[in-house]
Amino acid sequence: MEVHHHSHHGKKKWTEYFWEFLMLFLAVFCGFLAEYQLEHVIEHSKEKEYMRSMVEDLQQDTTVISEVILKHKASVKNLDTLLNLLELPGIKSNSNLKRIYDIHFGDAGADLATFSQRTMSQLKNAGGLRLIRIKDVADGISLYDSKTQELMAIFKSFDEISTETFKSGTLIFDTRYLRHNSTAEGMTLLTDDKHVLRQYANYVFMFQAVSGYYYDHLSQQKGLAVELINLIKKEYHFK
Repeated sequence: MEVHHHSHHGKKKWTEYFWEFLMLFLAVFCGFLAEYQLEHVIEHSKEKEYMRSMVEDLQQDTTVISEVILKHKASVKNLDTLLNLLELPGIKSNSNLKRIYDIHFGDAGADLATFSQRTMSQLKNAGGLRLIRIKDVADGISLYDSKTQELMAIFKSFDEISTETFKSGTLIFDTRYLRHNSTAEGMTLLTDDKHVLRQYANYVFMFQAVSGYYYDHLSQQKGLAVELINLIKKEYHFK
């Protein structure tokens, strides 16, 4: 009869358990570090993408602002001319009337500088602001956004006074001359009433004042944009 001998395994020493635990711990920990590092690299990559996009938006903003300000400078001179013509006594000459019509329909409207909100919206909606590690850049972006919102509020007042100026002008200007692109010959105003003309001139003056306030802030916004572009390029080593 065969006798089966059962092998007996001795108990592991505590040091073996310790080393097994240590190896498992190190494997998990190294995996965590690798994942953390990968996430860190991805976040830095996203941060740089956002900043490149922000620079493009800011450059677009400066172009738009420059165009609007250039138009404003010409508009200010024309509005001064309009106010001077409205103060002339008596019946206006044909050439003066033509100039009054041209300025009213060409320069009494509010020109909005439209800012690119592409990157700013992404940073806000996707929680991208937390990715910006450089405090000066983050502060600069927040300030620029705050000033943009402030400009929108100023433009609202600007647009309202522009609307009131045009409404006031409906008692004075005959749109037939605009529709048919008539020459100065035979051009007239709907009224020569001094009170009506003075009220219109007051609206033009207020429009000019508010527009100056708006464009002063636009100039400041352009300065902020240029500073922020230079800061981002410096900190992120963009060319």
